[in-house]
Amino acid sequence: SLISGFFSDENSNNIIFEGHDKLTETTMSLVSIRVQGLDTFKELDLLNVVGNYTVRNLLKMERLTFSIELEATMMASSLSSSFIDASNAKPITEVFTIAFTANDIGIDFTILLALNEMTLGTIQLGSMLHTTNILPCLFSAIDKASFTGLALTVTDLVPPTMTGFLDRGIDQIMSSGATALFNMYEKALIRAMPNFFQLFVKDVINDYIDGVVSLLGKCPDTKPPMSGFVDFRDLFLDPDDALASGGSGDAPYGNVIPWIMDIIDDQLFSADESGQLSVNELMVRPLTKSQSGIEGSLHFNGTLIDLNKRQVTRKIWTSFADNLRLRLSDLHLSGLDSMRVPTEILSPKSSSAHTLENKISIGVTENVSITDNSDSLRASFGFELLVGGENSPLAMNNLMDLELIVPSLDILAMLRATVEVDRLMKFPLKDITNVDCWISTLWSSKNSGIESDAGVAIEYLNMVLDDGMMVNASCISCTNQMLNQFNSVLSFLEDQEWISNIRSRAILIGSQLARGEWVQGMIAKQIDSSSRRCPHLNFENSMPLAQKYQKFETTREMVDGVLYGGMTLVQVIAIVMAQKHTGVDLPPPVDIVVSGADKTELIDLTDLGSILSWGDMVLDEARTYLGGVVESKRGEQVLGITNLLQSLILDDDGLLKIPIIDKGFIAGGVELSLYNVTLVGLDSFAKFEVLKTSGPQAFGNIIRLDKLGVTLRMGLSVEDPNTEQLRRLNTNKLETITVSLIFKDVEIDTSVMLALDRELMRSMKLGSILSIDNISSCLFSTIHAIGIQKLVMTLGNIDEFSIAGFVSAATQQEIDDFTAAVFTNYKPMIIESLPAFTATVVRPLLNNVLQYFMEKAKREGGACREPDESLTGIVDFRDLFLSQSKSVALLGSGLPKYGDLFRVLHSFIDDVISATNDLGQSNINDLIISKLTDNQSNSTGALFFPGKLFGQEFDIALNGLNAVVEIAVSDVRLSSLDSIGAPIRLLQPVEGEASILNNSVSVGVGPDALRVSFKLFVAGEGDDVKISNELELGLSLKNLSVILELLAEIEEQAF
Repeated sequence: SLISGFFSDENSNNIIFEGHDKLTETTMSLVSIRVQGLDTFKELDLLNVVGNYTVRNLLKMERLTFSIELEATMMASSLSSSFIDASNAKPITEVFTIAFTANDIGIDFTILLALNEMTLGTIQLGSMLHTTNILPCLFSAIDKASFTGLALTVTDLVPPTMTGFLDRGIDQIMSSGATALFNMYEKALIRAMPNFFQLFVKDVINDYIDGVVSLLGKCPDTKPPMSGFVDFRDLFLDPDDALASGGSGDAPYGNVIPWIMDIIDDQLFSADESGQLSVNELMVRPLTKSQSGIEGSLHFNGTLIDLNKRQVTRKIWTSFADNLRLRLSDLHLSGLDSMRVPTEILSPKSSSAHTLENKISIGVTENVSITDNSDSLRASFGFELLVGGENSPLAMNNLMDLELIVPSLDILAMLRATVEVDRLMKFPLKDITNVDCWISTLWSSKNSGIESDAGVAIEYLNMVLDDGMMVNASCISCTNQMLNQFNSVLSFLEDQEWISNIRSRAILIGSQLARGEWVQGMIAKQIDSSSRRCPHLNFENSMPLAQKYQKFETTREMVDGVLYGGMTLVQVIAIVMAQKHTGVDLPPPVDIVVSGADKTELIDLTDLGSILSWGDMVLDEARTYLGGVVESKRGEQVLGITNLLQSLILDDDGLLKIPIIDKGFIAGGVELSLYNVTLVGLDSFAKFEVLKTSGPQAFGNIIRLDKLGVTLRMGLSVEDPNTEQLRRLNTNKLETITVSLIFKDVEIDTSVMLALDRELMRSMKLGSILSIDNISSCLFSTIHAIGIQKLVMTLGNIDEFSIAGFVSAATQQEIDDFTAAVFTNYKPMIIESLPAFTATVVRPLLNNVLQYFMEKAKREGGACREPDESLTGIVDFRDLFLSQSKSVALLGSGLPKYGDLFRVLHSFIDDVISATNDLGQSNINDLIISKLTDNQSNSTGALFFPGKLFGQEFDIALNGLNAVVEIAVSDVRLSSLDSIGAPIRLLQPVEGEASILNNSVSVGVGPDALRVSFKLFVAGEGDDVKISNELELGLSLKNLSVILELLAEIEEQAF
């Protein structure tokens, strides 16, 4: 029902009849009109524009009941000609009600409404926040309002009744009379009603509208500007509730918003017996049905996210794929009409004037099986992963349907906002749809004195899934048929609580981001920009543009979650790849086609002697030594390759630690420093058969190790003021984090095809490969074809996959538990799939990479570069062997005009020969001298040359002596050659000299002296003399120092 109370205003002209005759003076006033039946609309067709300022409206209703309250005042006539003289009599006042009902009503009316746009736009929001001001403010913008057409039709009228007279008899008489008259004239009234309304009622209403607009058409001014920020308790709550919650209770912002909030609470958030909210029926279901055709569901067909790299531009990446695409599409949401208690929207917090609590609950209220509950909140979408490329072993096109099922979801958010009172109350209606102006009311709290740097902040954010979440996947179109069984992997992940862990960590990270200074800075920046774009704000009043906003800062929990996700996701990918390659037969070795070259032009790997006379011998000796069993310096029986690696590059624990030059990065409060990569198991070779030629351009390799693995050591730190980590940063300490992957019983069986051009190899100039960067290009430029024909890797066991350091104890345990579960359930499958994976994926990838480098080397500008022809002088050894700084220190130019190859080799040799043992001896003794001497003489540190090493006969004719003399040296033995002392100086440039090299070495250092022994045969025969002597001579030398200064002038062009 609707009650009009404007008629009772003391200033309104509510008299509808005045009469004064010789008997009485009568006045009849309209007190109120009550209209009932406004909830019986059958048809609404509103606001049809028929003119610039005119709209037509059509209403059809089942019934309307009008109750008209009138006041009649009668007194004796005061006219001089009155029949009665009763001037002192009191007037008689009667208040009575006339009620009548009309059934099946049709109302067709046209309204002319001319609004002053400027006046309406300048009305301030603060004036409209009081219900008593709404109509006056709206009427103030009306230049003209009238009904230009009004027609009312009814099918039936119920006889009127009159009640309220002091005398019941009068009530009965008046009602009976009205009924009698009504029965007589009902049909005539119904027929006359359209014209009556059009000709009479319309004019009465228009006169009334003019009067009301004239009377009420002034909008009250907004109260004087109020300083400070809006207290949400007074804004959203009734005065009593606001006062009880800590607000002022004075309704400083009017009563409209509390009234609206009460309506929302009563109409939308009231609950039925099952706890379901009425908003489901009133809003969610109609809106969702209009969008999708299904109540409670939303469908967004088409592409939602499309990350499409149509053509990979960098050629190296085309070895893996030509194009990539990740697409999410066809999002379907269902179960949205299951909002339930407790749900609160914009609920002020009693302990804070600027905080609003929000909670949205969706789904069932009882614990129900996910699969059995059709009312669960569900989200499904298409997931497409496309990897394109004709030659890519990674090529795939998988389109899957993913479904997330959540029986119960509670979203909790606590917002803190500082809305400036003055900006809100003076907000003009002309900018009511301008988002920037609304944002600008959220004034930066840097000017408010409270904690947050932005006008709005998320103090708390969380999502609670009491009954968990289920993920289903099904293939729509998958080239990887094993993805049809992906649900089994999802079931495993659910059993290990991986999905719930990822979800909870994602929620935590999202919450931290939302509450972090980075997001608050972005909000402050948006408020700043909006303040400048809002039309009704002065630029001078906006926030300073020079204000700096916080950069993105990571928290320790974020990094902890990323490490957990990375370590576990790698294993999930391994499971998926293993499923695809389990049971796959190994392909036969592939043929690599040699094109564009005569085979006679290619180097025959089975006959290296045709290139170098000693080539085959060196290769055979190298294979024999590397693959044969020798005794290491530790007295162990190991393969030659193991002994060589132990002597050259492995530490005492058999590890190869490779320092990483790239020191990582510092970003977002995270400092990551890469320390080293350690190769494990290079001292465990059980078989090393390499470079076994199987054809003129092919060779095979079989390598077996007891253990093989890699360990990555990093330093990691997060600048998180909420932890002790900040203290650690202040002392420049990083936490060490180690990631390890260790295999057991590894065997690699591979064969390689290599077609090298004989003439190109011979014609390659030394100057072209003096720079390390050029070596690969030069070598690849001599290759006609290269490829891996076979690559098969087998494992006996995966011994370890772990991370240690930095992560929390709980995360460490979760990773360890997940890895243990993967090993228990999937390790055999992963091991079984590895041979097929390396043969069908890794081998083609490596071939593509090799093909890329070969083609790059042959392309114009990418081939082997010619030596620098501008070099026409003498080689400066300082620039050839030394780094820039050391060369300049010796008065060289320091320019890398000869490349960096000799610099690196010289530095490496210096490092090797400068190392000493406890006796002051150089490590070169163990690395080179001992091995060379042992191979030659079977005695470490000794060289033996049996037989005649030197012999010479000559004639002597001197002072009458004529004789023939023979001298011979044989059986030369050098002992304790492995007593070279440190430091050794080889090829050391000299200050101020470009062509002089100093060399010095000490021999006989330590307990054993250098010994030289040989046999000397001397014989002579003359006229009177015959001599024949054989002597064994020996020489022992201690701490023998040999110094050699070498002058060598080498032309740069010839070099």
